[in-house]
Amino acid sequence: MTVRLLTVVGFAVALCAAMPAMTAGATPPDGDAARTDIAKGTTETPVSITTDGPTTLIVQSLVLQPGASSGWHTHPGTELSVITGGSVALQTATACAPVTYGAGQAVSIPAGVPHRVVNESGSDAQVVLTYTIPVDAPVRGDAPDVCAN
Repeated sequence: MTVRLLTVVGFAVALCAAMPAMTAGATPPDGDAARTDIAKGTTETPVSITTDGPTTLIVQSLVLQPGASSGWHTHPGTELSVITGGSVALQTATACAPVTYGAGQAVSIPAGVPHRVVNESGSDAQVVLTYTIPVDAPVRGDAPDVCAN
């Protein structure tokens, strides 16, 4: 009886191995739903977001008129920004020389890094900002100008 059981089990294993694997198919959308891209940008910097607990996700639209500045500040979580129109110059505490970003570019600023954004152009700059911050934390805090001579 043991030999027959082993034969049946071996046959069942061989049959299962020979069968094509079943794959789950995606389901198509159903009903009225529309997606609209708000912003799309590319960055050469690898992006990684890690949180230590409950997190609030905030998405904002920012328009900086010519000459406008965000002032030096920090965020308690990662900031991901996409420039959707015009250009901005970014200074950070780790790189005081301003770096200009234009439409279609993305910027990642780690939590706690003092920085400021300035519109040095002659036209409005538009930016879509996404923040990942601890629940109930303020979005930003003022910071001193770490690049002042």
